[in-house]
Amino acid sequence: MSDLPTTLAVTLLLLAPLVAGGLSLLLTSSRWLHVTNLTSIGTLVAAEVMIARSVLEQGSLTAFSEIVYIDALSSVILFIIGTVGLACSLYMRSYMDEQVARGVIAPKRLNLFFFLFHMFLMTMVVATVANSLGVQWVAIEATTLTTTFLIAFWRRRESLEAGWKYLILCSVGISLALFGVVLMYYSSLRVLGDVSSALNITQLQQVASQLDPHILKLAFVFLFVGYGTKVGLVPMHSWLPDAYTEAPAPVAAMLAGVLETVAVYAILRCRGIVDQAVPPDFTGGLLAIFGLVSFALAAFFILLQHNYKRLFAYSSIEHMGLAMVGFGIGGPIGNFGGLFHLVNHALAKSLAFFAAGNIHRRFKTVEITEIHGLTTVLPWSALALLIAGLALAALPPFALFASEMQILTALGSSGLPGEWTQPGTRFPIVVLLFCSLVAFGGLLYRITSMVWGVAPADIVSGEQWSVGHVPIILLGAVLVGFCWALPPPLQQLFEAASTLLVNR
Repeated sequence: MSDLPTTLAVTLLLLAPLVAGGLSLLLTSSRWLHVTNLTSIGTLVAAEVMIARSVLEQGSLTAFSEIVYIDALSSVILFIIGTVGLACSLYMRSYMDEQVARGVIAPKRLNLFFFLFHMFLMTMVVATVANSLGVQWVAIEATTLTTTFLIAFWRRRESLEAGWKYLILCSVGISLALFGVVLMYYSSLRVLGDVSSALNITQLQQVASQLDPHILKLAFVFLFVGYGTKVGLVPMHSWLPDAYTEAPAPVAAMLAGVLETVAVYAILRCRGIVDQAVPPDFTGGLLAIFGLVSFALAAFFILLQHNYKRLFAYSSIEHMGLAMVGFGIGGPIGNFGGLFHLVNHALAKSLAFFAAGNIHRRFKTVEITEIHGLTTVLPWSALALLIAGLALAALPPFALFASEMQILTALGSSGLPGEWTQPGTRFPIVVLLFCSLVAFGGLLYRITSMVWGVAPADIVSGEQWSVGHVPIILLGAVLVGFCWALPPPLQQLFEAASTLLVNR
């Protein structure tokens, strides 16, 4: 149930990006586009805070005749959407204006960028709060349409190719997910007998134990492969390096930090239903095995990269794989570690792409071998890149170290789900530790080669302070602070969400 303030918060949550997107099409002034953008994202964050407080008090809430359903798990994902969205909005103030000033994009196309950005935000919010698995699928499919145009926004040959590749592969994946949704509908219809609510999460949770386990197993396989394409799990990952390389820096930050996380949420939401009728080892095994393979292969691909944006793309595959291992193992530690890892990765990867955007604007290249001496050319961006690199390498005292240790602890104590490996085997944790070391060495070697050394003679040195540096400083501080302590409301929210995943 929801009271009037909560209903108002949900209304603002859904309307803020929609109204801002509509206004963006009408505005032509860069200043007013940024004002609209920041007002919208500020409203969205405020609404999320109100909703999170209600969730902590009530446990879960519904609104608009149960069209909207939000619990602790949804609130964690909304926290990621709001935090990364706000950071990107602050960063865009200087980033997009410079692109216009340099003639990279025409001033009249700036409002199109903001329209697509707000539609991207809105579709991810809808996917997170929808009570229907069908509406959730539609929203995730809509993210494909908005992000395709954002990835190809520069309209270069390479960016258009990356956009098409993303569109084709993700459309195939989302089509498979649709077949999984249809199977879920078929199974629930036989029990509920109500066409209008057969895909409602609240209804499915109540009757999940009565659903046909064989149909649910098949449905989850399709859903996992379909949404796993959006996550970027191996072998459905091939769109990801090209898309991250060609997308504008704030868009790449949203893809890595938010879109992948929302796709993970969709998998977890479906898993919570399936696990009530099917032994959890089945779904947990799929998550853990695909996660472990993704983590291992991405770690070795990191060693081969000479493009810093592709380096961060394979780092995303690695960390998403590790989070899936945590969720696959399950239990209080594994689920908490997985959720905490999603949050930490979103913050660190946003910081990395902000630094990458600044570097690309100055050096006009994405080749690691052509970039040296960042400490003298771009000192603030060099610090941001170093912090992001150390955090993504899971080096203490950064928060990714804490979440990775939680997942390793869960794996060491429980192992992979029993249906997929022999109980008690140490092979998975040996693989995880070895690949962590490989990724650690690869990331630090590439990043330190950019940060240190002698800068090219033809590159102008110096970095003027701008509002785009604010999210860089804040994200760096949060990545360090989260390793030592979580704010009590956030910790309570994460614990409530991990409890939900354990109980289902």
